[in-house]
Amino acid sequence: MQRKVFYAALAGEIVLKSDRVRRRFEKRLLSNLLSAFKKYGVQCTSPKIEWARVIAACKEDRDYTMAISAATHTFGIHGATTAYEITYENLSDLALRVRDIAADWVKGKKFAVRARRSGVEGFTSLDVAREVGAALYNYSAGVDLDNPEVEVFVEVRGRKAYVHRGFVKGPGGLPIGVEGRAIALFSGGLDSPVAAWMAAKRGIEVDLLHFILASTASVSDALRVGSRLAKDWLHGYSPKLYVVDFRLVTEAIRSSVRRDYAQVVLRLAMFDASQLFAEKLGYHAIYTGESVGQVSSQTLRNIYAIAKALPLYMPLLRPLAGLDKEEIMDIGRRIGIYEEAAKTKEYCRLGEGPVTTAADPVILHNEYNKIRDIVAKTVEDYTEYNLLD
Repeated sequence: MQRKVFYAALAGEIVLKSDRVRRRFEKRLLSNLLSAFKKYGVQCTSPKIEWARVIAACKEDRDYTMAISAATHTFGIHGATTAYEITYENLSDLALRVRDIAADWVKGKKFAVRARRSGVEGFTSLDVAREVGAALYNYSAGVDLDNPEVEVFVEVRGRKAYVHRGFVKGPGGLPIGVEGRAIALFSGGLDSPVAAWMAAKRGIEVDLLHFILASTASVSDALRVGSRLAKDWLHGYSPKLYVVDFRLVTEAIRSSVRRDYAQVVLRLAMFDASQLFAEKLGYHAIYTGESVGQVSSQTLRNIYAIAKALPLYMPLLRPLAGLDKEEIMDIGRRIGIYEEAAKTKEYCRLGEGPVTTAADPVILHNEYNKIRDIVAKTVEDYTEYNLLD
């Protein structure tokens, strides 16, 4: 007896948790996966988790393809594939049933059998590989364990086995929702969606915060990129984009702040406003897309000066801190956000002339105090957008 099933492996981090934590993570993962299935138009029966695998039966062949796509865009999934679930009587019966499925896969090709076993069946994984390999050998061009043209995976779970051709790699990480809520500063350029994606990968419900610095046209870019990120990756909740009009702040910086400190003061103002906003709405941290040394306001000395000038009480996390631009672009392409982010324009340039790359914390503190009252007022009003609308 055999049937075709959707088959996905859980991320190793989940498997290693204590029983109580693992059950909570698995429950959230299934909820998120169902959310992803709905977005991708997948018709599959309710998935279940057995032996660190997610198993579900789907309606049509198209549903299996889309289920794999949805799963490989769901945090907490190591990989996904289509498998054949079989029941068997003994090792010889198992080998014959695998042969019936995989003979066409290996026809005229070098192959290898990759076997895994859980439970107590009276034989080992090596026994499975040898017996199945022998059953398939006459259909193939021979065995090549190092560089096979085809790999046949056999995962034995009690008196059931799952036969497939390998997993499509998923993102890993933790299921969104198991690690609290955070705000990601979001311009709509490349760095900010990558940072938000990395927050979500750590199990965080991440919402986006956009500051209008010069033109309301920036909101359209932020919405376009944020919506793409949300629809592809942010499953299991209703991700939001918050918009705060920061133009009074940028005008005050132009008129009141030392020109060489303008960019650093703006960065500090955004952090201060963000922590006020995050505290107001019950978030646990702030994420930014900063990379050390990428621009003048992100030099290590300026990061230090900002931290000293106004110590934040809200955690500020910089997941891109150690990445260069090429690495960030690679992640952007891999997660499917690069093309949208590349269309985003630069809307704010605070004057011309020299910009400090080593701000003095005392001077920065004094310059920021010139506009701090205006910053606090900006977060009193904001616009909220549902990114899945």
